[in-house]
Amino acid sequence: MSNRQLLVSKIENGIVIDHIPAGKAFLVLKLLKQPSDAETLIAQNVVSGSLGKKDLIKIEGTYLTSSEIDIIAFVAPNSTLNIIQDWEVKEKRVIKPPENIKGVFQCPNLLCQTNKEFAAPPTDFKVETGEKIEETKLHCTYCGSTTWYGSILEKIKSEEFKIESRGLVSEAKIEKVFLEALIKGGALRFPPSADKPFILKSGRPSPYFVNLGALTDGESLAKVKWAFASYIALLMERGEIPDFDYVFGPSYKGISLATLTCEGLNELYGMDKRYMYDRKEAKEYGDLSTDRVLVGASYFKPGQRILVVDDTITTGITKVETIEKLRLLGDHEIVGLVIAVDRLERLGDKDNIEDMGAVEYLEKELKLKVHSIQNIKTIYSLIKDSLNEDMRELWEGYYSKYGLSKLE
Repeated sequence: MSNRQLLVSKIENGIVIDHIPAGKAFLVLKLLKQPSDAETLIAQNVVSGSLGKKDLIKIEGTYLTSSEIDIIAFVAPNSTLNIIQDWEVKEKRVIKPPENIKGVFQCPNLLCQTNKEFAAPPTDFKVETGEKIEETKLHCTYCGSTTWYGSILEKIKSEEFKIESRGLVSEAKIEKVFLEALIKGGALRFPPSADKPFILKSGRPSPYFVNLGALTDGESLAKVKWAFASYIALLMERGEIPDFDYVFGPSYKGISLATLTCEGLNELYGMDKRYMYDRKEAKEYGDLSTDRVLVGASYFKPGQRILVVDDTITTGITKVETIEKLRLLGDHEIVGLVIAVDRLERLGDKDNIEDMGAVEYLEKELKLKVHSIQNIKTIYSLIKDSLNEDMRELWEGYYSKYGLSKLE
């Protein structure tokens, strides 16, 4: 067995970047942006039949590999990406330079509109390749200026070079970034005091309220887009949800989530999906043939698949209403429901509490698979030390009565 086969075969789940030119492994790691706690093995100057000597990187764990990872082709052309799952190579592809690259390199033309001090658009370069990596050039789509390979490599090697929203993505990273967005953006809200809890639609006196509508600034929206798109792409890579055609967002908060998700899936992972949403009240004017209730349905074709996205799930009633509205489409398949936060509560209202949880009901009775980016048990474990005694009692009392399990 060769060195490469030995190294790859020892991975239960993870990725292997192989056929890296000797001496380039640490530069590739910089571009991968692997998590600081990732178990990483670097092999340098390994004997290679095709290269003579090569480097190799092995990273343990389950990670999503964005299509934008192809940027490492600028330093390691024709290296190979191996996705390992259950000891087997699930996917293998040769890493090639992308046709276009956006928002990474600065245009050398100081008069280019991408270098404006205010309201500058993100850079966008067409990538020209040759027989050798040194022949690679970047052509600015705005002004036509050319960036030569030497400048590209020099920029990548510089200490200040950073890449946003690229590299490896783990479920833990998605959870962390999303929770930061909730807290920093004010979407996770607490009552002024323990004796003035939020009253939910169900009548339950809640110790918190999740309001994604509060995330209206660009930074927060970018994080929400990244988290939803990355989480969905990760679920697809794991095979937990199949491919789909539409992202449906129940009005009102689900509308922005659906649009952000579609944009993120396209921008980060090259998936072109349409979005759809419902009206609270049926439209009574204009074109009533297709979008009287469901906006975006004019493009729908019988048999297409739909993924539903929404903010939270408490009793599941609104999700049932969503499914009923989607019946207007006729033949379709709902492949799953992705929510921001699972409140982990039982069905019912303030006084009538059932044994079954909302998620269990949707999955068992409606055959709707539910996936949540965050859940309230995880969130409470992270914030409880910052709560005063009265607020902790409110939280724990609420979940002792309405929760699927007690908070600790």
